[in-house]
Amino acid sequence: MKTHVKALVVGGGAVGTSIAYHLARAGWSDVMLLERDELTSGSTWHAAGLLPYFNMSYATTHIHDYSIKFYKTLEEETGLNAGFAVVGNLRMAQTQARMDEYMLYASTAETCGVPYDWMTPDQIKERWPLVRTEDLKGAIYHPTDGYINPADVTMAMAKGARQRGVMIERKWQVDGYEWTGSEWKVTCTKMGEKGGNLVPTDEQVVITAEHVVTATGNHAQRTAQLLGIKIPAIPVEHQFIVTEPDPALVEYRKAGHPEHPVLRDADAKWYVREERGGWILGPYERGAPARFEYGVPDSFRADLFPLDLERIEEEYMSMIHRIPSSETVGLKDDFNGPICYTPDGNPLIGPAPGLRNMWLAEGFSFGITAAGGSGHYLAQLMVEGEAEIDMASLDPKRYGPWMTTEYAARKNEEAYEHVYILHHPDEERPACRPLRTSPAYDRQKARGAQFGQVNGWERPNYYAPGGFDDHAARSFRRGGWWQYAVEEAKAIREGVGLIDATAFTKHVVKGPGATRFLDWFTCNKLPK
Repeated sequence: MKTHVKALVVGGGAVGTSIAYHLARAGWSDVMLLERDELTSGSTWHAAGLLPYFNMSYATTHIHDYSIKFYKTLEEETGLNAGFAVVGNLRMAQTQARMDEYMLYASTAETCGVPYDWMTPDQIKERWPLVRTEDLKGAIYHPTDGYINPADVTMAMAKGARQRGVMIERKWQVDGYEWTGSEWKVTCTKMGEKGGNLVPTDEQVVITAEHVVTATGNHAQRTAQLLGIKIPAIPVEHQFIVTEPDPALVEYRKAGHPEHPVLRDADAKWYVREERGGWILGPYERGAPARFEYGVPDSFRADLFPLDLERIEEEYMSMIHRIPSSETVGLKDDFNGPICYTPDGNPLIGPAPGLRNMWLAEGFSFGITAAGGSGHYLAQLMVEGEAEIDMASLDPKRYGPWMTTEYAARKNEEAYEHVYILHHPDEERPACRPLRTSPAYDRQKARGAQFGQVNGWERPNYYAPGGFDDHAARSFRRGGWWQYAVEEAKAIREGVGLIDATAFTKHVVKGPGATRFLDWFTCNKLPK
């Protein structure tokens, strides 16, 4: 086993193997990947393997787009079939507000070059007659995505990485990181098995690495403790169920019809796809709990949690409504496993705050979709110094030391619940608030302040009269806050205003060159 490398990747799921592959492809020949168990033994093995293009984030849309295109090339390069079923993705809408959301997303898709089509309820019914459509407003359809086998695509990337010289070592756990001033010393322990559990042995090595990347999935809290930083990546339970074959679906396919696209009824909070003549239902219900807030138990390997069918009853019944033929079909299998989240649902990709040559790739709630693109763009950051897209929305330092474990756990539960909640441009989510308030908070609130949250701080977005409902005023067009924002701007422009700057970052710049630096840094010379 080699003990000095250019880059060490910690974590052998889809994300970790993609990073190792792309670092090698970018020209770094001395790359090693460590996995404490077997490749894909984390959340990768029980993922549903969906590849949704839809994402309101510019950076994440680029990442998903790269992944979907990249996965289609893997078989030619490695000889391994990644199990990519290009069936498309149909995202349905029951309300005009949901269609407005899709129209807003479409502008992101066009900017990123993502293909899509609009479909009416009649067009959906004509093409997929098993789907009930009379209560739909329409849908957005992505013809080029679908679903993939998570284990197969991970193994294909691992083979591609090995072909490019990457060393992949299994059953090695990282137990310590030490920065020497020029490189990282990473203490690793060989893992064995006892009674079905993974246990450390007496064998240890120290690997020195110029760069380290952590892609530790459900173990992100342990990684944070070893590095002495905060990483708000905590898993949340995600359930999906597999039905027995649906006779109507079997007959539909026997008649020569193509496979259904991945169906998403966003207003009902679920996805459904075909599986061996039956259906897979994946709900995003209320009340899914966070798990492993302080670390994964040593006894938890490729394990699952007990199913909680009562928690997803509403979503199950809505699937029956949307696909009536599924009503009499029995349940064949069920899964309830940990999927990592962050408070805003976006992954943490980039340099670890305050640490040199330490890179994070944590908090992937859609890890299979994001794995390929995350490896590609993180490799650009590491090798070239910057990525070709703006990665600021994924930067780990968007969560500072104010972020507590309790805050991350509750916000991650909220992010899970909000996967299919309407994402208005003026959306402000309520969990864990208020967390940080300025001395003027109570007086601002008494005067009708409608607060947003910035870096944990409550900050007035605008002021409204008593009884105003900020949530009900949100819109994909002009929100109900507009008139009050106009009045505020007019008051400050024509009169005088007082702005609370508590939530803004403050820097102290001092020393012999401070004035010269600030005059260069700012758009004008500072007053003396």
